[in-house]
Amino acid sequence: MATAPMARTLFVGERNICARCLRRGAAQGLRWNSSSSTAPSALFSKIKGDLKAAMRAKDTARLSVLRGTISEINQAASGTNPIKTDMQILALLRKRKAASEAAAKEAQEAGRPELVEKQEKEVAVVDELVGAVNIMGASEMRTIVRSTIQALKGTAPGELKLGVVLKELLKPDGQLADQLLDKKVLAELVKEELTSKQDRP
Repeated sequence: MATAPMARTLFVGERNICARCLRRGAAQGLRWNSSSSTAPSALFSKIKGDLKAAMRAKDTARLSVLRGTISEINQAASGTNPIKTDMQILALLRKRKAASEAAAKEAQEAGRPELVEKQEKEVAVVDELVGAVNIMGASEMRTIVRSTIQALKGTAPGELKLGVVLKELLKPDGQLADQLLDKKVLAELVKEELTSKQDRP
């Protein structure tokens, strides 16, 4: 007697997963690193929501950016440097923008206006996503850096070091703890403020 065909299963971790379900999940590209105890970032949640809207609208440029970004996030989840924060996703988007701009330039030189238009549309999508994230500005950071350095001057003996100031700012109860900011910009601001204070008579 013939038996009904059974879906092939794969052993993943400690669970048997249907191969068909695994392929479906990969195609949708909506998985967040389920082994992580941290919640998905606000930007990642927005990207997933935008993907659903873009699928309904059949917006190819937006779909390309969103699916590509989700795919990279999911690939990184199994590596040594998983992408979990808005700032990490912003860095990913900026790399994508640079790649699209380079591709647009190559297409322009090759006389391919249709490809130029495609890449420019993708750049616009990336700019929109980046612009949706409210990052602390340099002027606001500088004000906090100055007050922190001033406070540390009164308690810490000797010359202040960059690491000491950054540690004070970013410690769990520090003024910049859990703030959405560019740490490279912050480090540069601290260097500038420390240097300017050392140069003063």
